[in-house]
Amino acid sequence: MGLLKITKDLFAVNDTLPEPPENQDTAVTRRKEITYQEYGYHQASLLAGTIAGLRVCLQKIYFDFKEQVKNDQEKQEELKRPLRVKVEEYRGDIERWTNRIRKIREEDLPEMRRRTDILKEEKRHLRQHPQEIVADLTGKPSFYVGCFILASLTLYLFVFYSSASYSTFFKEFTLTNVGVVKSIFDAKALSQSLKDGVTELMLIITIPSVFLGLGYLIHKLQEEQNMSKYFKIGLLISVTFIFDAILAYEITEKIYEIVRKGSIDDMPEYSILLAMRAINFWLIIFAGFVVYLIWGFVFDFVLAAHAKMDKVRVALKEKDRQIEDVNKQTVEMNTEIDKMNHHIDDAKTQIKKLQESLAGFIIPGEFETSLYSFMAGWLSWMSGAGKSADELHTAETVVVEYVNTISANTPKIQDQ
Repeated sequence: MGLLKITKDLFAVNDTLPEPPENQDTAVTRRKEITYQEYGYHQASLLAGTIAGLRVCLQKIYFDFKEQVKNDQEKQEELKRPLRVKVEEYRGDIERWTNRIRKIREEDLPEMRRRTDILKEEKRHLRQHPQEIVADLTGKPSFYVGCFILASLTLYLFVFYSSASYSTFFKEFTLTNVGVVKSIFDAKALSQSLKDGVTELMLIITIPSVFLGLGYLIHKLQEEQNMSKYFKIGLLISVTFIFDAILAYEITEKIYEIVRKGSIDDMPEYSILLAMRAINFWLIIFAGFVVYLIWGFVFDFVLAAHAKMDKVRVALKEKDRQIEDVNKQTVEMNTEIDKMNHHIDDAKTQIKKLQESLAGFIIPGEFETSLYSFMAGWLSWMSGAGKSADELHTAETVVVEYVNTISANTPKIQDQ
């Protein structure tokens, strides 16, 4: 704890409030040393613990302490050394930020503008010369023609398989509709299915999607890189052919049985061998299975044409993404410049404050400790004298407020 040298004359202070002596030497030259806590206790006893007396004592301690540290040049130099170091740190930061700003403005930002111009030129060149990416410039017409054919074949397969399925599962044949064409392409398949029930209609409508789904699976399997894809593709084609063969067999069998019952000739029962020799059997298979294979080839062709078109679009989109990235980096650099300019301004403000402190004198952190020690002695006397808790709290508040005022208006650092 810091010591204050106080003369014996100070202990003889009258009960009236003392004025700070104008020509009195600081406490350094006095004959007896006591602690600030003892001094606070003694002064409180002399001044009866009054708030006005407390304020005078606080002011007296401050001026004596101020005069003492002000005249101690060696101590002042020691206290100011950390401030000078801090000033140099701020100057170093300013120099580093300034160099970084100069580099961004003179090198990085021009490079970003150059990259943006290059990307825009590459994008313009790509629009004018798409053949550099896509060798076949007929991709777009081929795509639209393929889409038309694919849509037509899809509609055909829907009509064919819905009609064929209706004829296979639900239709009752008569001698008036034993023709194979009437059996496959039944104009009343959907309306009659709806009349028979919603479930029957849903089955007739959804069966074509089975074949379309098989065609889509074949296309996806072609994208695989292993050899097993050929086995899978062959299996799917075989399943489709068998399904079509079953439909053809059921339809031709119904037609054959109607004709056999109405014939006066002795006709054998229908069999697989008879079906394979019947032209109608193969007609139904070709009307469905072969068209289904054609649909698959056209589907692959359409997707390939779309991929050619998509190459240019993807390339242009990639250029846009790269331009956006460059613009984002440019914004980040400008934001970084703004932040560093703010740091530079703040550092200059701090340097100015530190230089003002260096131009004056520094009060070490032990000053606050001394005042609080004085307060402890003062409050000790008040407590022993029977002062109320409110009076003690008021005295404590006065000291705290005084310390905060001195701290806010007087440059100081903590002792190292």
